[in-house]
Amino acid sequence: MKIPIRKWNPTAILPKVATHGDAGADCFINGFKKIDNSQKKKLIELKDEEYTLKPLERILCPLGFATSIPEGYYAAVVPRSGLALWEGLSIVNSPGTIDAGYRNEWGAIVVNLSNRDVVLHKGDKICQFIIRKLVDYDFEIVEELPASDRGLGGFGSTGKK
Repeated sequence: MKIPIRKWNPTAILPKVATHGDAGADCFINGFKKIDNSQKKKLIELKDEEYTLKPLERILCPLGFATSIPEGYYAAVVPRSGLALWEGLSIVNSPGTIDAGYRNEWGAIVVNLSNRDVVLHKGDKICQFIIRKLVDYDFEIVEELPASDRGLGGFGSTGKK
């Protein structure tokens, strides 16, 4: 499968699959956009080459590219395991979903789940994306759902007994 991709920004590093057969392609930070708390739903683009992410803070990291995912597929933006383990970084809406019709610049919403500051730099690997097949479905309204072993057990109901 070929995925059309274009640089959104001339300084962007395009995604790379590190090793043949890997599921994910690494994505690189191309900038920083911070939430403007003085205005509703507004982002402030920062011109800095690095950003210090405080504990429990989140920031949008533009990735510097756009794609045309083929119909019948979507991309899932997911955390990198090494950053999660060693730095406490994750992707807030993991997985982030890039639909086939999306043509704007990709971005990763990064959160610092550690108890210390983490410095992010333009050009750092920050996340990866995985191409997934889309399952076409519709809902069918029914009066009763089929029985299951779990039944009406709620969250955690299959845990320790």
